[in-house]
Amino acid sequence: MFTYQFNSMSTLVKICINREMFANDLMPIYKLFEFIEDTCSRFKQNSELSNLNRHLDQEFLVSNELFALLARAEEFFQETDGLFHPGILENLEINGYADSIEVIRGQDLDMPSLGVAAAVQVRPYTINETKQTVTLHTKIDLGGIAKGWVIDRATELLDKIGFGFMNVGGDIRIFGTLPRSLNIGIENPFEGSSLLSSIQIKTGALATSTSAKRKWSVNGKQKHHLIDPRTGLPSDSTIVSATVTAPTAVEADVLAKTVLLLGKHEGKVLIQKKGVKAVLILDNGEIWKGAVEDGNV
Repeated sequence: MFTYQFNSMSTLVKICINREMFANDLMPIYKLFEFIEDTCSRFKQNSELSNLNRHLDQEFLVSNELFALLARAEEFFQETDGLFHPGILENLEINGYADSIEVIRGQDLDMPSLGVAAAVQVRPYTINETKQTVTLHTKIDLGGIAKGWVIDRATELLDKIGFGFMNVGGDIRIFGTLPRSLNIGIENPFEGSSLLSSIQIKTGALATSTSAKRKWSVNGKQKHHLIDPRTGLPSDSTIVSATVTAPTAVEADVLAKTVLLLGKHEGKVLIQKKGVKAVLILDNGEIWKGAVEDGNV
């Protein structure tokens, strides 16, 4: 297998493929990641998303790409009864996540109060399919779902070249037909230098949501990036790491986050309802495995 990698979206993008790739193969992948970041990053002041966030309660014409992503995010918002909620940006900022994670990871931020975190009850936006416009009701963040979105788009391009997989910060999508299943190690969220379990996949995607990696402190109080919209605060779920499979990277990303926020009991119910493979690591070190049909993960 040939391996190619580059940095984008604050993480490492890795492509493993059975055929050698050349500049004309790789350039569309680079450009796609650059385009999605320029469209969806809340940390770029000139991104389309940042521009949209500056026009609260105003009908705003958006690009085809952003409109399609927002329409998909709206479907997940409805499907999860608002647990997947793009409209958490103000709460992220109140809890200290105003700069990119490279800037704040591991830091103890001395911050004046920016407000009081509260449940995010408002619908994040309204879309008009006929006019391709969006009206924001609160500022939004598309970080996780945008990553899944670009992985799915990139692997459509790679599928025309060969078979293999793409790994973007631990989120994995298979493309082409693999000769055998991938055995993917599940990292120990408490140490990071060891593996606690594994999942085998041959098609589709896998994503991990964890409260153990993107962490910082505000005035001595530890925070992480997974905001529970029911409280407006970093999740206190007993699940520290949720790894799930799904047909696409977008679905896997949303499902992993939703399972973690739901917690052990409701998260298990959702996994079983979806019929996917999963590994949950709890705050007491317990490992729970869910599987499809054969009982093996």
